[in-house]
Amino acid sequence: MYDIIKCNAKSSEFGFANFYSFSEVRKNIADAENLKDAVRYKNRSTLVTLKDHSFDDGAVKIIAEKSKMCFLINIGEIIRTRGIRRAILISRLRTFLRICIKHRMQYAVASFAEKKEEIRTPDELCHICLLLGLNRGQGKHALNRIQYYF
Repeated sequence: MYDIIKCNAKSSEFGFANFYSFSEVRKNIADAENLKDAVRYKNRSTLVTLKDHSFDDGAVKIIAEKSKMCFLINIGEIIRTRGIRRAILISRLRTFLRICIKHRMQYAVASFAEKKEEIRTPDELCHICLLLGLNRGQGKHALNRIQYYF
């Protein structure tokens, strides 16, 4: 399994096959404000992070048709937030991932850990994926998906 982190650490210490440094892979990750902005990356083999995980079923359907891109879910954002903001974020991500699964859109998860102490094991990340409505197999698939874009 693979993860993208912002600090230096050995992947074998945490049970991962490899860590990708955020500074090295930044050029392969595109930022989009919402799904309408993400449409322009549809035919590129790239990971796309969204700032707004809106419930636009039609936009995901358009992107999923012959799409090479993959949505990158920032699990670290869930870990670092607290309270109602975290609950709203989990709810939006759960709905967004349900739409992605419905239209067979590719998705991946990464922790983006800023310190060595923030790095989670693959099992812990899979358990967070369970909170987002994915089953264990889908969670493992989301952790392995990152390797195909680097």
